[in-house]
Amino acid sequence: MSASAEIQTGHPLFKELRNGMLWHSTGAQHYRRIWTDRVIKPNDGRIDRWGKPYACQQLGAVSLFDFTTEPEYKVLDEAFKWQQFLGDYEPVTLLLGIERKKLQGKLIPYPENKEGTAGPVIPWVEVCHCGPIPASAIVTYLLVCPTDYRCFKKFQSLNEEKLSLVEKEFGPIVETERKRQMAEHRERVRRLLDRAHEKS
Repeated sequence: MSASAEIQTGHPLFKELRNGMLWHSTGAQHYRRIWTDRVIKPNDGRIDRWGKPYACQQLGAVSLFDFTTEPEYKVLDEAFKWQQFLGDYEPVTLLLGIERKKLQGKLIPYPENKEGTAGPVIPWVEVCHCGPIPASAIVTYLLVCPTDYRCFKKFQSLNEEKLSLVEKEFGPIVETERKRQMAEHRERVRRLLDRAHEKS
């Protein structure tokens, strides 16, 4: 992970995330489905990214992030486990800010959500919401560039026009960074091969 995609104390995105909201991370195509259905549905296995069900999925729940309840040091101690999800989708990751008072299902925080489940869970941060979440509970939208977490947009409402504009804006940034990373990787491999050749 590059330095521009690491979260630390004082990071502008982290400040936004510690505002009392619960957050659901998703990609643009998934968000369009949420917008059409008017609901965030629990993952029933349609999306299998880890090879096995995770804790919230086993509970029939929607996985949410709570960056506010626990002290900052506890949240940041687990950053290596959760910060990847802030940039999980290209060319933009959507973080949907949800108001607790608009939720009707049971919230299962850590460590309770770990009990009786075999799947992974992020300590102190991951919360499971039992049952679907109505789109009306989403009150804030953070659109994050997956290669540079300092680059994000905040909206109180999000329509197709705004989303498409951000996709077009972040797309070239992501492409440039991926090319840079690939060139860096090729250079590392070349150096290793050169050293191996020198020793032989």
